[in-house]
Amino acid sequence: MTRGVFVRALPGRAFEAFVRVSEVLSWLADGAVIGARAGGNWALGWYADPDSDAGYSSMGQIETFEPGRTLAVSNLVFSSPEGLSFGPMRLVITFEAVEEGTDVTVTQEGLEEGPVWESYRDQLGPGWERMLGDLKAWLEEGKKLPGR
Repeated sequence: MTRGVFVRALPGRAFEAFVRVSEVLSWLADGAVIGARAGGNWALGWYADPDSDAGYSSMGQIETFEPGRTLAVSNLVFSSPEGLSFGPMRLVITFEAVEEGTDVTVTQEGLEEGPVWESYRDQLGPGWERMLGDLKAWLEEGKKLPGR
């Protein structure tokens, strides 16, 4: 699964939006633990319901950390509040300088087959499209997620 977006920001600035906790909390997740280096953890969390402690999480290890160029997270596992777990997968985010901005491309690899994975796969593409739209709004307009 691959999705991309053009943002009017330099590649280094777009990269920081994925690895600096304060940035991630503005546009992507409700919680984050990020060791911003190769070998560091990359863990994100989202509340399923504002009145509950239950939620979704995505955790892995940073494999490639090249500021302004590439962020790769390996052994990525996504968990749902229903107890479903998907992984391990690999997430690769690339940042390519283009005229007036950056092309950000997200590729999620290692998706398996089967009915449960089909449901996950069906939600993955639209989910990344929404999140990349949120990234664009954050980088270009300073627009944070609701409640931030």
